[in-house]
Amino acid sequence: MSLVERPRQHPSDETLVRYAGGNLGAGARLVVDVHLEACPRCREQLRLFEAAAGALLEGLPPAAVSAALIEKVFARIESGAAEPRRRPAVPPPRVDDFVLPAAMSGCAIGRWRFVHPKLRWARVTLPEAPRERVVLLKIAAGFAVPEHGHRGLELTQVLYGAFAHARGYYGPGDLEEADEEVEDHEPRVTAEGECLCLAAVEAPLRIHSLLGRLFQPLMGI
Repeated sequence: MSLVERPRQHPSDETLVRYAGGNLGAGARLVVDVHLEACPRCREQLRLFEAAAGALLEGLPPAAVSAALIEKVFARIESGAAEPRRRPAVPPPRVDDFVLPAAMSGCAIGRWRFVHPKLRWARVTLPEAPRERVVLLKIAAGFAVPEHGHRGLELTQVLYGAFAHARGYYGPGDLEEADEEVEDHEPRVTAEGECLCLAAVEAPLRIHSLLGRLFQPLMGI
């Protein structure tokens, strides 16, 4: 199976600006990378934001820089520390019958862990940031994830299948963005088939149901 549909739900402009400026955590950045891979609309939007940021920088007056800072920058360049980290150019991983996006190449995918007969998760470990809260969620058709809120940014990219809640419908390629300002929600997978999602959270979720609170330690989010 492979992801082929064009997205209809996208990250906010604020998130794309943070992405362009390097101000997203590694986990959230991975989820946006996956979305950009399938979304020409957001790739174009990102290009515009990057161009605007470059124009603003060019318009700023020169600033005095200490000799110590210059020496530190050149030392980083000579050591190679200033080079951006790139994931190895290896085939994207597979999970069961699912082919994962190329943006996830180099990530380690853990084994499936049981939460509920209709909900399993697997840790996604980024080589450059192994402590990030990033998981794959495999959810059965018709099952609702326990109602929850957020203590920080949560990005969820649908890879296969679909889910819906009061805020809308999310199908293959769609990205759901939520934070502490979003009202609690209870995503329910549609009846057509199971749903596979990639999710990154900045902080543990606020889960209200007793069942959800019992399962939360098993998931680490």
